[in-house]
Amino acid sequence: MQPKRRVGRRRLLVGLSAVSLWSARAPLAALDPALEAGGWREMTFRDKPGNHYRLDGSGAVTIESRASVSVAWRDLPADPRRTPILRWLWRVDLPVPPTDLTRKGGDDRSLAVYLAFAWVPEQASLVERSVRAVLSSLAGQDLPGRLLTYVWGGNGRHDGWIDNPYLPAGAKLRVLRDSSAPLGTWLEERVDVSADYRAAFGEDPPEVERIGVGADSDDTGSAAKGAVRDLAWHPR
Repeated sequence: MQPKRRVGRRRLLVGLSAVSLWSARAPLAALDPALEAGGWREMTFRDKPGNHYRLDGSGAVTIESRASVSVAWRDLPADPRRTPILRWLWRVDLPVPPTDLTRKGGDDRSLAVYLAFAWVPEQASLVERSVRAVLSSLAGQDLPGRLLTYVWGGNGRHDGWIDNPYLPAGAKLRVLRDSSAPLGTWLEERVDVSADYRAAFGEDPPEVERIGVGADSDDTGSAAKGAVRDLAWHPR
């Protein structure tokens, strides 16, 4: 029993260290005013420069990352029981080097789409509830629950859902496109969020509250350029 308690504390400490980063916010100077007017907000991380987000003529959110990391979020609620399919187009023009997405401090990615779900205390582990309590206190606001991340990046060595190294409780990653994907071309994605949530967490999903897009190039000190467009929910 004693080793299990030590592991629990260690996971909690890792989660709490991520909490202070995850809840940090900065002025929206790098976010296009047109995106802000459309309900987008930028989430930055402590002591890390943020990305640059712009709205182009086609309605795409363009993302430029230069040794930086941040996420642009907006409300895009959905009930996965009724509209479980999320579709979008994305394009990478300049990729970051292949990275190990399981390694904290070495998990850069060229693009990512994030889904934040409603908080359901009955589904949460003790670690999740403890981390959330501190996170909510630091952020000064009510926060979503679990997180799924769809990634363009990685080193091609991981299949299926893997733990987010910064948020080991309640956050999972899956690579949709790796370094072999074509550059400069719009690629369409269609994911079954209801099935993905069950595969990642072993339970039926609650409602989705927010959606985010971002890139991460700070660990490799590199650069990434890409875009995401036409995010929309669909029935099966």
